[in-house]
Amino acid sequence: MSMNILRNKIFWLNLLVSEILIHIVYKITYLNNINDHFEISKSLFSSDSGITQFYLESPTFMLINKLLGINSLDVFLILLYLILQLTLVLICYNIMFLDQYSTIFLFSGWLVTVSWFVGYVDIISVLLLILLTKLLLENNFNFYKLISLFFILSFNHYAIGLFSLITLSILARKNQLKSFLIPSSVGFISGYIALIFYLRLINFSGRSRLRFIFNDNVLNDSVNFISNNFLEFLWSGFLGTTFLLIYLSFFENLENTIKYYLVLSISILATSLGLDTSRIFSILLVPLVLKIIFDFSSNRKAKEINNKLVIFIVVASSLFFQERFIYGVVNLTSPNTESKNFYELIPQIVNSVFSNIWN
Repeated sequence: MSMNILRNKIFWLNLLVSEILIHIVYKITYLNNINDHFEISKSLFSSDSGITQFYLESPTFMLINKLLGINSLDVFLILLYLILQLTLVLICYNIMFLDQYSTIFLFSGWLVTVSWFVGYVDIISVLLLILLTKLLLENNFNFYKLISLFFILSFNHYAIGLFSLITLSILARKNQLKSFLIPSSVGFISGYIALIFYLRLINFSGRSRLRFIFNDNVLNDSVNFISNNFLEFLWSGFLGTTFLLIYLSFFENLENTIKYYLVLSISILATSLGLDTSRIFSILLVPLVLKIIFDFSSNRKAKEINNKLVIFIVVASSLFFQERFIYGVVNLTSPNTESKNFYELIPQIVNSVFSNIWN
């Protein structure tokens, strides 16, 4: 991290804002079944019986835990929290290409997702999508970077990787498409092959994400979740950045506007194939939200508007209307309430470490 960034007030503002949002406004929660993730991670590569849990198809955190040899659930939870924190720093660093408008990105739905579902690999997916979108918007088509990033994204969550490959290709300009699509496709396919090899290595015998779609009532329930709560669903992905999309719909050129709504449509379609409605939708929208902010910052009409006013509208609307998260029902707070409470875990660990000193 360069010294220029460390002296950059916007970087520190973004980091402070993100910390306030995840710790106080949204509040951190671990997955209800986080203990299952932990137990499976300990027995990876050593179980003779087939493992069937679907989340093994997103193996990043379990592999890290296996590599570190952690045998305490509390330590595993702290590890997940530290990964969240480190990744947030990297996110705040890598959105600085948006300069004074970068804060707006923090007020879209992805930050709710990574706060409420600690234990899933979503925060890694968000960082990778930021890096990929940044390369696209800055016209920086480093062949090996694209291969590497899409390899990791595909291995981390191949469904997110597949649909992001489609949406990023749509957002690319015509003269960028070949330079972007070829290495990205190579990276995605390679990552998926590596994932299949890993699943066979651990004797995975469960249903894949693709097979899960065709379970009884999954598709019907997923579509109903969206159909019955469509406005809340859209809000859960964009939050305050909804108003930037509306603004650019009138003042951006037709080609870009068509791209916005085509990417939005594909993201809705992809989300309708599973039950983690707002969680997946908010992550798939990351490239689109970045593109909207990038275009807004360079839009001639937008420059006539006070940028402080724009940021105020995005922030105020996000806080006033609050998060409305579709996860079976419309949730105003995290649906993960059965796992260990983060705000009880930290004092417990601090008291344990300093017990002798305080005595």
